[in-house]
Amino acid sequence: IEGGGIDHVVFSCGSGGTATGIALGFALSGEYNNNRNNNDQKVSSAHPSPQIHAMGVCDHPDYFYQTMTTIAQGMGLLNKSEQKQDDDDDALQSRIRKYITVHQAKGLGYAVSTTEELEFIRQFALDTGIVLDPVYSGKALYNFYNLVKENPDKYRNQKILFWHTGGSLGLYEQEEKLMERFESTSSSSV
Repeated sequence: IEGGGIDHVVFSCGSGGTATGIALGFALSGEYNNNRNNNDQKVSSAHPSPQIHAMGVCDHPDYFYQTMTTIAQGMGLLNKSEQKQDDDDDALQSRIRKYITVHQAKGLGYAVSTTEELEFIRQFALDTGIVLDPVYSGKALYNFYNLVKENPDKYRNQKILFWHTGGSLGLYEQEEKLMERFESTSSSSV
């Protein structure tokens, strides 16, 4: 990215798999670069890892933290030591929480959209040409947008990457409601 690194990475979180991969990828990359910096003074990390924001569209943030911990354990990222398993679980979850923040973004519920969410998706498509689905990416971006509006100083002059993870099949579920919104736009603009 021109002029420097990314400050925030935002994406939809439905099962925890993508969140785990992204968080651990950035975490392991950062640890690798830190180790290189310690061993080779010529290597410098100009930009710290971005803050990762997983927008949980179907469950509570604690559920996703526990799911990410379980996935990381399955990948063998649990440090083997003399400690009890519970201590290792807590240490691993604490490490994950250091790299990622899971936000509550399910609204009325999984695959249930509010009028405001659907209007946001419609307007975003008209403004950008990018189609978001109402189940994952649309709900995630809508909720992150509101988070930014609630705390604008935190995000001012920050580089934010929204990672569109797909989810276009979710459009079919809300097709009728979305089409009504687009039809009213096209008839009013003629």
